[in-house]
Amino acid sequence: MKLFANPGHTARSIHSAGRALTIVAFLMLGSAAHAAPLNLTLNDFPDIVSDFISVEYNAGTDVFTASGFAEELDDDGSVPAETITGGTFDLTATIDDSGALVSGTLSIGGTVASLGFNSGTLLTGTLTAFGFPDAGGDPLEFLFDVTGGDAAGLYGSVPGGIILSDAGFTGDFTNDFNNAGFGVADVAPVPLPAAVWLFGAGLLSLAGFGRRRQHS
Repeated sequence: MKLFANPGHTARSIHSAGRALTIVAFLMLGSAAHAAPLNLTLNDFPDIVSDFISVEYNAGTDVFTASGFAEELDDDGSVPAETITGGTFDLTATIDDSGALVSGTLSIGGTVASLGFNSGTLLTGTLTAFGFPDAGGDPLEFLFDVTGGDAAGLYGSVPGGIILSDAGFTGDFTNDFNNAGFGVADVAPVPLPAAVWLFGAGLLSLAGFGRRRQHS
């Protein structure tokens, strides 16, 4: 279940949480704990839903791609959500054999005339963290920092999350994998309580990594 953001949070607390989550992403990437889900909980809105996503992972080049169609943008929780015209979903990442995210970007295209979003680019972002289940299956999860797009103002300064299901993931990044083009994705902000929890988890990870280095 998604959680609603608390409108009482100040802009300063939101910005601080965004910085904290970015730090946590760095700590997670710097530690040895890559093979674990992020267990993301996303806000109900704003939320972009994409489907018919084709996923491919090339173990030789470490390149992960996910491309499909952005269908709906829920900007305020009203029903029905706003339809995206000409919507596209494109995620490209470099993920090494251990499942560690090296780099990556998100780009969601399309227009929503009712919201005045007419440039053709709805949301862009830089991937900051990646999580997945050890045994394979669903979901693959990403964190990202918003970098632009017409919908960037809706997402604000808090980090965004991507929950990608039906990606064809087999639990092994030493082999190629793909799906049949039926992946689905939710793209929404990560609520503040989750950001605080991830910050604590990142500090524990770093402490454990430091102890392992001292023993070695």
